[in-house]
Amino acid sequence: MNPDRTGIRMVDEVIRHLTAALSSAALYAPEHPKVDEHLGKLVDSYRELSRISSELLIARVEDELLYQGKPLVKSPNVQRLTRLLNQQKIGFVRFSPGFSAGELRQMIKVVLGKEPHPSLEQMTALIQVGSVDAPREEHVEIARFADLTVDERNRLQEQFDRVAEQQDLDIQQITSLAAGFIAAFRREANPFLALVPIRMQDEYTFTHSVNVGILNIAQGMGLGIEGQILHDLGVAGMLHDVGKIFVAREILNKPGALTEEEFAKIQQHPSRGAQYLMNQKDIPRLAIFTAFEHHMKYDLTGYPQPPAGWQLNLCSQITMISDTFDALRTRRTYKDPWDFSKASGLMLNLAGKQLNPELTLNFLRILAHNGEALESFDDGPEDQRVKEEILGCSCSLENPLCG
Repeated sequence: MNPDRTGIRMVDEVIRHLTAALSSAALYAPEHPKVDEHLGKLVDSYRELSRISSELLIARVEDELLYQGKPLVKSPNVQRLTRLLNQQKIGFVRFSPGFSAGELRQMIKVVLGKEPHPSLEQMTALIQVGSVDAPREEHVEIARFADLTVDERNRLQEQFDRVAEQQDLDIQQITSLAAGFIAAFRREANPFLALVPIRMQDEYTFTHSVNVGILNIAQGMGLGIEGQILHDLGVAGMLHDVGKIFVAREILNKPGALTEEEFAKIQQHPSRGAQYLMNQKDIPRLAIFTAFEHHMKYDLTGYPQPPAGWQLNLCSQITMISDTFDALRTRRTYKDPWDFSKASGLMLNLAGKQLNPELTLNFLRILAHNGEALESFDDGPEDQRVKEEILGCSCSLENPLCG
């Protein structure tokens, strides 16, 4: 049986019992026995789903409900739940294993508008609802990274330096940067012009992280994602590689191919990055998942090797695409950057294996629409080596899917 179809069928069951509980709670009361009956069935349905997915995230984008980044069929139950979430300006509902009936009942009250969102946050972290609205504070638009003042760049660089020294991270600088890019892109600024210019790419880890955040935002907006989830996509991109602080600098800066022992150390950076972020304040959950999963590959042949039935987070799959593209367009010690057409061709080859095919096509559509305005880059003499390393995984650090 197709695991994707099985998952969608199970999600439909969860939504059916959830909408039944919501209808009964609205008609009678959240504490009514009818509601208890539907909540019990919801728990059973979720228990079945949890065998193939560690959590359930249902996102609302306007009048669509998305599961794993794909719109659900607009059945009466899906439409009913969409209307309720829209009325309360709820952008997503996330379920994690272990929630209780009491926590479900509180979530029902929140979705019906009988209780405020914080009442659920105070009770549990296993069921979350998120606002569809973007953060309310004003942010200065950032149409180009090159337009940041020296002081602004230095403050941002300080945060990455703190990470490199394994100190606590002040997430505010990074979230403000993401918000600034989003504000500019909403005014039809070209996201590819916001990328760090090649001439400024002296500090690869810093500039690459910023670029992946920018590209994540561009992809998210192309998919119609808005609100807090869009901001978290940008932050997750900027923090995806934090685990490299635990890898020796001589390995990170090695220009040639890595030994098996060196590559084994590189393979530890996703899990160590996720552990680091879990110990930091105010880090979006998407950033933690993404740091852990961004090298697993779409076909799950990457690292760390997940258990059977693992479901990749949508943000991780978006980040894989951003990570690959920016690694190809970046000048490194042993290669010149690739131009857009060459990078696009390789990414199409990777689609369906190392990259999500639908998300890759979405990214290439965005690239085709915006890319002409970006300066073209000279082809380097080592193009064949780059292609072999990405497709064959000979695992130099510069391999965007391995390093």
